[in-house]
Amino acid sequence: MRRLGRKFLLGVLIGLPVMGGAGSIHAQNFGNLIVNRKKIVLQRKLPPTGHIEGTTFNVVVTAAGLQQDLPTDLKSTLESLLIRDDSRLRTEDAHPDTVISCRITSYSQPQPQHTSQAVLAPGAKGGMQNEDMQRVTGVLTVSFQAKDRSGHSLAADNVTAKFDEEYSATGAQQGILHSMTHTVTHLTKGAQDDDTPPTPVELHDRLIQQAAQQIASHLVNTTEQVDVYLAKGGGLDGADKLMDQKLWSRALEQLETMKPFPKPEEDAYRLYDLGVVNEAMGYAAEDVQKARKDLQEASIDYGKAIDAKPTEKYFLEPQNRIDTALAHYKTIGDQKAPVEASASTAAARTPSASSKGTKTASGAPADALTNDQVISMVSAGLDEANIIDTIKHAKAVNFDLSVQGQVDLSKSKVTGPVITAMKARARTPVPATHHVAAAAGKSAS
Repeated sequence: MRRLGRKFLLGVLIGLPVMGGAGSIHAQNFGNLIVNRKKIVLQRKLPPTGHIEGTTFNVVVTAAGLQQDLPTDLKSTLESLLIRDDSRLRTEDAHPDTVISCRITSYSQPQPQHTSQAVLAPGAKGGMQNEDMQRVTGVLTVSFQAKDRSGHSLAADNVTAKFDEEYSATGAQQGILHSMTHTVTHLTKGAQDDDTPPTPVELHDRLIQQAAQQIASHLVNTTEQVDVYLAKGGGLDGADKLMDQKLWSRALEQLETMKPFPKPEEDAYRLYDLGVVNEAMGYAAEDVQKARKDLQEASIDYGKAIDAKPTEKYFLEPQNRIDTALAHYKTIGDQKAPVEASASTAAARTPSASSKGTKTASGAPADALTNDQVISMVSAGLDEANIIDTIKHAKAVNFDLSVQGQVDLSKSKVTGPVITAMKARARTPVPATHHVAAAAGKSAS
């Protein structure tokens, strides 16, 4: 009997992916069960906004009136992250080169709240029924400042670690089906089932880790592994395979040229996958401006996905993750702006003896195609095909494809395919036709 029972359980476990995916072959979603969800790992790389002086540091953490274990846990976690991301560093209490002072200003882990949410339920009246949900929240805020031996500030900020997730209080979280999927997840992936609410200790650790990661990102080059689910089904599987192989440009092209799904709540998953691609490209970018631009694109894509289907919980965390990264890059940009402005002023005072071509302040040629010129073509009534052809074969471009730039283009009735062509052209320094023309010119001479 025991052998039969084990065989039956094994058969059910093996069949779980099929059961979970049977209803999702054509529909766009994340999979009904943990075991059949598609997940990739992004290397989230962020350059520091400040730095650590020398090679030795000391972390001092205070938390007046709060839990006594908070300072100890934050101190040890932050030390480990700094040493992991910069192998030159080591801790020293007596005479460190840098002192990192942290003050935990608030910590909150309230009791879970019970809510309800309308979900699809075949057979129910109207096809929908209310499902009991459990909302788990937690917040940790920390102010920190890093100083060198002379007391000069190297970095300072206020960081906030948040957790806010809803979990099903009934159904999949209870009974043999949930027990089996939870067991399979641990056996096959060695990971925690993210459909299960964290315990108070686990939530405590998550908040500490998140806060320490944010502080470390101000002081050293940080690399963080982020688990990201991919939407699948309905034609998205091909792009998912490309993303699984880290072929970001090809995945981006496939998703951008794919015909949008007819229903907004279905196309939300295509937009989400677009956000994942742009986010990955942002982390892989070597240039700060390129990284910031790709992350802004990801933010737009995730925002559109949320607007199209606000009930999908897996759309929310990426938007929070992107907002944190964009704030980080904005700080770096704000720090560089005065330096670049000073350099531009100095260059203007000492013009070069000779110049082969006139360029704008942004460094692009004066005859580069701009947003205003594209808008002018649209206003003049030029058809979409001609506008796209002009963009593809422009000798140079100087497009503003920031969030606000794209909003202005849309308000000026520039269509989606035209904006997509602008993005593609901006990623291509010189069109192939110009390479051919240049080669022909050289051979003629």
